[in-house]
Amino acid sequence: MAHHKSPYAMLPPVLNVQLESSMDVMIARNTARRAASLLGFAPARQAQLASVAATLGELVLKTGATHIMNFNGVSNGDKTGVQLSIETPWLKGVAVGNVMIALRSKLGDLIDEILLEGDDDIPTIVTVMWRNENENSNAHNEQS
Repeated sequence: MAHHKSPYAMLPPVLNVQLESSMDVMIARNTARRAASLLGFAPARQAQLASVAATLGELVLKTGATHIMNFNGVSNGDKTGVQLSIETPWLKGVAVGNVMIALRSKLGDLIDEILLEGDDDIPTIVTVMWRNENENSNAHNEQS
């Protein structure tokens, strides 16, 4: 199982999808929606995260190697979010600045944070979408 990396405290759900074919990208889209739904995100934001999952899934499929896409909840103080991460050993030695420019051009309008985490061995792309205030109050009202 892939090691989960995050600069934030981890929360359930913890889900993952093995990416080997284009069918797996569809499964990753659905898993992204499910994870965002479990964390109280509005349907439009669930769709945004699904687009992020599909974009990253298509990107890693081009390498020809199997990858594991991880989905989990995260928290930072009073903020709750959903994190999507994927280890990318093929990015080892690539300039971080170049990777970040490419990721921001593909994902920038869809996601709140894009990070490249990891040690020298296995760089990990980490994306985070934070719940906004309306989603926080809706989630609270649904729990009441």
